[in-house]
Amino acid sequence: MSLALALDAAPDAAADAAARRAAMEADAAAAERRLAAERARLLADPGFMQIRDRYFLWRMAEQGAIWGAGAWLALGTGILPLQILGAVLIGAVYARNLEFAHECMHFIAFRSRRVNRVVGTALAMTLLTNFEEWRVSHARHHVDVRDEGFAYQPAAIRNWWLLWRNLLALDHFRAALGKCVAAVRGRMPVRSRSERRVRDGFRLMAACLAGGVVFDLLTGQPVFLWLWFLPLIPAAIFNFHIQLPEHFGCVMDNGSALINSRTITTSRFLSWFVNGNNFHASHHWLANAPIRQLARIDAVIHADLAHTESSYGAFFGRYYREVFRNIRAPKGAA
Repeated sequence: MSLALALDAAPDAAADAAARRAAMEADAAAAERRLAAERARLLADPGFMQIRDRYFLWRMAEQGAIWGAGAWLALGTGILPLQILGAVLIGAVYARNLEFAHECMHFIAFRSRRVNRVVGTALAMTLLTNFEEWRVSHARHHVDVRDEGFAYQPAAIRNWWLLWRNLLALDHFRAALGKCVAAVRGRMPVRSRSERRVRDGFRLMAACLAGGVVFDLLTGQPVFLWLWFLPLIPAAIFNFHIQLPEHFGCVMDNGSALINSRTITTSRFLSWFVNGNNFHASHHWLANAPIRQLARIDAVIHADLAHTESSYGAFFGRYYREVFRNIRAPKGAA
């Protein structure tokens, strides 16, 4: 195509994209009006909205069993491949912990708000995440989904270093450690109860990290190394792939979950592994509903969703093809 033809085609493509977006937003608005009565019915159904402590405790027992298996492989076998497998299992637990901490943030894991905070703090800390800090930012995220941390545009990933920097959450870990230091040194603002909780959370995190390092140094046993430090590598990679699809490529400056969030059709195992996060559009459509009900919500709204995927493989296949194409592109190419 000649340059002149390309320039002529550009306005037409932009106009077509704008028209498609306008139609999508109009369809979403009409669907929201049509579904309003069903949303109200679900919210008014005490059985549907019931918080079941025992259900969440069972999920914690699952996590504990997987963590225990990973810990035994990492510390009890002395066989390096099995130790690595153990670290991967523990990393999977820590990545899933954030999904369970997310339930605690919405106060839908337990009936007690205090228990939600305590359990959520412990779960989030395993991936060096401050529960209260995340809870505050997550509340903003539900108002405007553009306020979120997993929006790694392929066009911004131009080399292997940037890819691995994102996959391993290096910026997140560096920021968390910096905030731990600031909290311990009294350099974090404390102007509200929430800010005090944030500071105290980072102080607790700092104490746990320091305690783990000191334990390994004093005993000569690599307990902290195998049970927390090394598992952060697979945990970060798992977490990246769990959270990236939630809103990536959606119409994120629109308030309707029907077009600003994604649902992925997947196996029961993967839906279990991501704790229902494949139904992320359902979660944003009815944020206070128990996570175990997301599949039922999806049955109500699925036909009106603009962003659905047939599988995680389909989503990440497209994503990584574009990422690798950008990495291989000649430097300075437009």
